Amino acid sequence: MSAVPDIDDFLAHLDLPEPPHGFIGLESAGITFAQDTAEVKDVGSQIVEFDAGVPATVRAAVADALLLAQLAADKAANGSSHVEAWYERYRATLKSLGWLESGMDFQRREAANDGADVHEAILPVLTAMLGPVAASAPLILSVLNGLKQMDKDAPWLTLFDRATAHSRGAKFQMGYTRCQDGHIRVHLMATAVEAAREVTQILFFKFARESATLVTASTQLDIEVGRLLLHAPKIAALVEPHLANNIASIEI
Repeated sequence: MSAVPDIDDFLAHLDLPEPPHGFIGLESAGITFAQDTAEVKDVGSQIVEFDAGVPATVRAAVADALLLAQLAADKAANGSSHVEAWYERYRATLKSLGWLESGMDFQRREAANDGADVHEAILPVLTAMLGPVAASAPLILSVLNGLKQMDKDAPWLTLFDRATAHSRGAKFQMGYTRCQDGHIRVHLMATAVEAAREVTQILFFKFARESATLVTASTQLDIEVGRLLLHAPKIAALVEPHLANNIASIEI
């Protein structure tokens, strides 16, 4: 059987959370994607950078796919504090949409009791994940480096914090997206802070204040542009009720 009907069937039976009351669609929410310039978007529990070479239509399709995976994982987790189970559902959803994954190994370590914020602790991990890409000073690193000068009540941070919290800690992803030879590649770092309570404003969470475990894992996700765009309209229709509550631009 071809992959096309398989994905169509998967989308038709995918269990997602109920949409918020009085939802606003993509156009009325004013959500747009840039063309020919790099930009960073908050996509629910994900901070995603799009390289200048990624067309605007492709950016929208990538954002929709990542949001769909998050929504499916949220629904399946149903408030559970098991981070691995959440990520397994997240990854399984993307793979069911045709994305190919290059490994994801979780690593746990007790966070250093030195007063560091989460965004400071993950900077070296994110830089290492990006590898040669980091030499071009991607905007996503600028976002983390500039957090101390940002307003903690900024609208995009409010959306991000709400999407990352779970019953015992918080979880989020950082992604860098580029287009090459007809393929889309997302360098993805999954991060979780396991704590005794729900963590708000996760990027500003200080490890010195309580015992917590930092979980990080990196992977690469790849898909052909044609395959991504083939199913983009159906994916867009599924996530549209959730867009206004999950997607925002991040000003650098």
